[in-house]
Amino acid sequence: MRATAAHSAREPLLVVGRAALLTWALVAVGIFHVWSHTRVTSAGYRLGELQRAQAALRAERNRLEVEVATLRAPGRLEAFARTRLGMAPPAPGAVVAGRAGEAAAGRAGRVGGEENFRPAPAEPVVLTANERGVPRS
Repeated sequence: MRATAAHSAREPLLVVGRAALLTWALVAVGIFHVWSHTRVTSAGYRLGELQRAQAALRAERNRLEVEVATLRAPGRLEAFARTRLGMAPPAPGAVVAGRAGEAAAGRAGRVGGEENFRPAPAEPVVLTANERGVPRS
């Protein structure tokens, strides 16, 4: 009888222990759910902020690209060169194309014994009347 009495005395403790364990497990799951939901919500807000910042940066980039295109417009560059820099087109006959293979602005094709692969300027070589061999009048 002692075995059944001891067994019956432990039975309520086992039930209470299992109930407590189940309660703690449910509480842990609930806390984890609230914590993960909070993390997901805050990440969503941060994502929204970053998307707004990205849209603002794209708009700024587009505005700057339009500004650069406007500043590089040939008509604007010509007006700037004439008015602010005092430039004008060269006089007729003042521009003579250089020889093929000769770099402009005094740079030779070979520098220091090594081939120079830098491109020459896009402008033609300008020679004065003396350099062209035209006699003075």
